[in-house]
Amino acid sequence: MHNSFWMRGSRMKFLYVRLANEMEQQILSGEYGAGEKLPSLRKLHASTGRSISTVYQAYVELENRGVVEVREKSGFYARPLLSNILPLPSKGRKQVKPHKVTINVLSAIHQNALNNPKMLPFGTAMAAAELLPGKQLAAAVRSVATSYQNSDRLGYGFPTGEPELQKEIAKRHIGFQEKVEKEEIIITHGCMNAIDLCLRSVARPGDTILLESPTFLCYLQLIEDLNMKALEVPADPDKGLNMNILLQILDEHDVRAALLNSTFHNPLGYDMEESSKRQLVEIFAERGVPIIDDDIYGELYFGETRPTPLKAFDRKGGVLYCSSFSKSLAPDLRVGWTMPGRFREKVKRLKFNATISSAQLNQLVVAEFLGSGAYDRHLRRMRNSLKKQASEMALAIARYFPKATKISAPKGGLCLWVELPDSVDSLQLFRHAEKKNISILPGALCSGMGQYDHCIRLTYAHLWSKQKERGLETLAKLVHSLMKGRSSEKTKAEAFSNEIRIGLNTDPDFLKLNDICKQLNNMNPKGDIRFHQSISGNILKLISSHELHGGFVFGDCENPQFHVLPLNTFHLRIVGPTEMADVLAKGDYKDLATLPWIGNPPECPYCQIMDEKFHARGFKPKITVTANEESAILSMIKAGIGLNFMLEETARKLADGGALVIWEKEYFAFPLSFVILKSEQEDEQVSMLVKAIEEIWQKKT
Repeated sequence: MHNSFWMRGSRMKFLYVRLANEMEQQILSGEYGAGEKLPSLRKLHASTGRSISTVYQAYVELENRGVVEVREKSGFYARPLLSNILPLPSKGRKQVKPHKVTINVLSAIHQNALNNPKMLPFGTAMAAAELLPGKQLAAAVRSVATSYQNSDRLGYGFPTGEPELQKEIAKRHIGFQEKVEKEEIIITHGCMNAIDLCLRSVARPGDTILLESPTFLCYLQLIEDLNMKALEVPADPDKGLNMNILLQILDEHDVRAALLNSTFHNPLGYDMEESSKRQLVEIFAERGVPIIDDDIYGELYFGETRPTPLKAFDRKGGVLYCSSFSKSLAPDLRVGWTMPGRFREKVKRLKFNATISSAQLNQLVVAEFLGSGAYDRHLRRMRNSLKKQASEMALAIARYFPKATKISAPKGGLCLWVELPDSVDSLQLFRHAEKKNISILPGALCSGMGQYDHCIRLTYAHLWSKQKERGLETLAKLVHSLMKGRSSEKTKAEAFSNEIRIGLNTDPDFLKLNDICKQLNNMNPKGDIRFHQSISGNILKLISSHELHGGFVFGDCENPQFHVLPLNTFHLRIVGPTEMADVLAKGDYKDLATLPWIGNPPECPYCQIMDEKFHARGFKPKITVTANEESAILSMIKAGIGLNFMLEETARKLADGGALVIWEKEYFAFPLSFVILKSEQEDEQVSMLVKAIEEIWQKKT
């Protein structure tokens, strides 16, 4: 299989680019070592026969790539290779086993930090505006907008996407897929929308999904929301998944699908070798296990040619390819696509049911831009910038961070994975960095198994500057301060003694958690905050055992050992799938008891209402499945499994969107309280927490 489309462009490159490629290969092969002086313009002119102008342009190209540096009045010198600046990070060491994911609470805290425009954006994998073709896109928008004057574009577009865009995308895939048909391409609202559609097409709640570890945070969030299980397989930071280990894992576990990012993996940045990609696809095909192939970074390669995606080796339609233009063109366009192979009809149906179609304007703008040839010119400039920025960031980390620091050596993409000394807690570092207006992604968010708590993900997606350098130097000082003179055990013990631990029983935004965190940070800038999300009954147990300082609890709490702070009273509704709408519209308690229900654990306060409203009347609803997480319950309701209770505010939003139906005949008062132990009321941290809760809730309720 040859990448004929992508390779064709490299054969037609200018002479200076060819010369730059040749010299870069000499540097990569070790012919010129780091810091070694390169041939002068005249010497290279004499040895190659190329003009002085061509040689000079080649050096400028190499400087733009971050491969060489210019020293005033001295000449050109080879820079250290990204792979040689610091050692590579370690692989994950946790036992590989399927597990439930509970990452959304921590993720919400990280997302709140990203919304601050004052932050140095090391934590978000999004290219800077300076790297994106704003003027050319504006011209494409103006050109496309004229077609709206006669109103023929004001209706719904094609459910699977605009043919013009499908055609342009199909052209770009010639060479890695046989018989590329534009009809196979389904346009989506970005890459995550494509992944969501594909994952729901191949797996159901409770199924096990195989992931590379560390992994992309949004994969974990999606798996949590769909009530699936994750199986995290440690990936080598240079080569990715090991095929022998993968075979053993597939033999031991019932894996229903894999969600992989094998090309410029986020966060490690590796590109699996082509032979490994081929073998991987064959292994999964033999077992009939589909692979969702996230290739969103595929165009952002640092080498001479675009790597081959997993889809290239798919012979049975089992690889569901996903990508978008969000990383390479403009995130705001929200134009992604999938080629889902034999699952096309199901993906098509799910997309139609959810959105009918995608916005035509954005699709046509991208099609116009691709058709003009401007996209490839833009990509070449962008790739050079990213490669140089990655090198600058890696060199800065080597200058400022502790000696034991390890970093990945990305071959493309936007992400750099940094392994810090074991004594550094990445969540604690995140908190301290946030106060300095520096955003990072804690490594703990890249696993659902408590791994990588001493790692961080940084992105080099913004133009390097003195401000960025100073930001990394500040971050390095924070790292040093967290590890200075401490053993790993002592650091964690001190952090534990200086942190406030809070139990959460529902959505963090609903609980005003961001405001509470800000208030606590103002009260104690050196303190840390940790969260544990569970159902109300479990939170009470953890408070009782002193594992939490306090927590949010729904329902009545009459245990005399607790001090209860009433916050507000909400309404609870019975909700169910849309296919049960007739009974929910007309039925009473007796009728609802004949429908299937999603059960809750005994610790859940919903059980109090079930006892009072159904069991007390002699009705025993049939429990078809039990769940203890809101995201899982919602997924099951959408899937038509049964009824459950839900806060009215949340239920109304979902009902307005057609996701579920509300039983309107009665609602139930549902108090929300914050609970602490009476015996700990005088504790400094508990007292501080109570003060913050009272101030935020009294002010905003």
